[in-house]
Amino acid sequence: MKKYSKNNSSISFVHNGLWIFFAIALALAGWGLFRGDAIINLFSIELAGVRSAFAFKIDTISSLMILMITLLGAIISKYSLRYLNGEKRQVYFYKYLFLTITSVSILVLSNNLIMFFAMWLLSSFGLHKLLLYSPDRKQAVAAAWKKFFVSRLGDIALLFAIVITYQTFGTFDFSKLFIAANGISYNSQEAYNLSVIGILFVLGAMSKSAQFPFHFWLPETMETPAPVSALMHAGIINAGGFLIIRLSPMLKHAETAHLVLTFFGSITAVFGALVMITQNDIKKKLAYSTISQMGVMMVSCGLGAYSLALFHIIAHSFYKSHAFLSTGFLVEESKKAKFNDSKQSIAFLIFGVLVGYLLITLGSVYFEKQYLAYFAYAAILLLGFVQSFNFGQQSFEKTGIKFFVILFCILIFSLSIFFISESFLHEKLAVLTPMTWGENGSFSLQLVACYISYTIFVIGLGVSVLLIGPKNAFTNKLYLYFWNGGYFAQRTSSFFNQSTAKEGAS
Repeated sequence: MKKYSKNNSSISFVHNGLWIFFAIALALAGWGLFRGDAIINLFSIELAGVRSAFAFKIDTISSLMILMITLLGAIISKYSLRYLNGEKRQVYFYKYLFLTITSVSILVLSNNLIMFFAMWLLSSFGLHKLLLYSPDRKQAVAAAWKKFFVSRLGDIALLFAIVITYQTFGTFDFSKLFIAANGISYNSQEAYNLSVIGILFVLGAMSKSAQFPFHFWLPETMETPAPVSALMHAGIINAGGFLIIRLSPMLKHAETAHLVLTFFGSITAVFGALVMITQNDIKKKLAYSTISQMGVMMVSCGLGAYSLALFHIIAHSFYKSHAFLSTGFLVEESKKAKFNDSKQSIAFLIFGVLVGYLLITLGSVYFEKQYLAYFAYAAILLLGFVQSFNFGQQSFEKTGIKFFVILFCILIFSLSIFFISESFLHEKLAVLTPMTWGENGSFSLQLVACYISYTIFVIGLGVSVLLIGPKNAFTNKLYLYFWNGGYFAQRTSSFFNQSTAKEGAS
């Protein structure tokens, strides 16, 4: 039996270093919990007359994120000791794993936009190198370069947003930006600039988190080793959502940005889910699941439920890392499972859809719309329950009561967990509220966004029924369209052929 490569000094250094990072993250989280929020100033730099401090921002958001990142990084490192044992490029993997985890950790701790953007670029570079782990696999190289170019588009949008932000508010510091943004007048030039800034930040976040139409590269990265996939799907891809959550005290005034984020997040969530249910490759199914989940997370941000989005990021990260690191087990389990393709009750689907619209309407009058985003999120989740419940050959009368009892218990359990965590972190997460936006007299743009988003999910529910229902000429074409991921891969491959050939030659 071979000795594990952890005996290699460089690999041991990285592996032990990641566990030390987790210990430091625990210490920082404990400090933030018992001592309150803090800023740790390390040093300052001045370039072209612009002074910026290299400082860590310790608060509940950064503490939760860095705990998650460092723990997942250490677990992936531990898993990789055996998974990559004997690989020639194992040291290469650990080198860029360390770089990526370090840069993402500093990113979530950043106290200003300059530091954040620098770590944004560095983490992207580290991930690009990890995606090129297998240079002899042409598909893996092509996917890496697709990701590289898409990320650069987002970086350009982010850079313009940062420049306009400094020109408008005269600072890069997050705390000062939030105070300045809350003091602007509604019809001022600053308000117009903030709208532009918001849209640019949203574009940057969309490219980072594989939102439609920037999503096409993600399913093609399955040629990379499982630890790289786990790191990307559980960690790096969350950076776009974290950007919106971190800047939410400033962006909550950018109504157009919220509307764009809600619309494209809904499209992404529905499209990813529809493609996912047609896939028979476990890793592609997980990839499109990630795309869909990131879409739901962006919908939460767009509607103003930032604390829900943060909760979603953490839960999805642990779930998806486990899924990728246990894909072999999942394949074996799927062979034992039997797919239930019995007919769904159309009447019950319609009933569930109408209940969802009723929930959103109730949210529009409950407590001055303060929890409207929560009601809309609950309506979307209800569609998921309705879609997954199958009556088979039984009648609605026989199964309806049982279903509602099960549904009620699941909802009560889920809501209890969420509200316990929300109550515990209420004061700590106060920076993520209020959740209302777009109020102009009796007109609420947020309410319009809720209805639009929910309607997109309803359309997706209808299409999913067609995909898993009886087949005919139309549904066969529809199934083939989603099975091919909307043909995005085919349409973009020729554009990146030259870059792939150049990388392979080098």
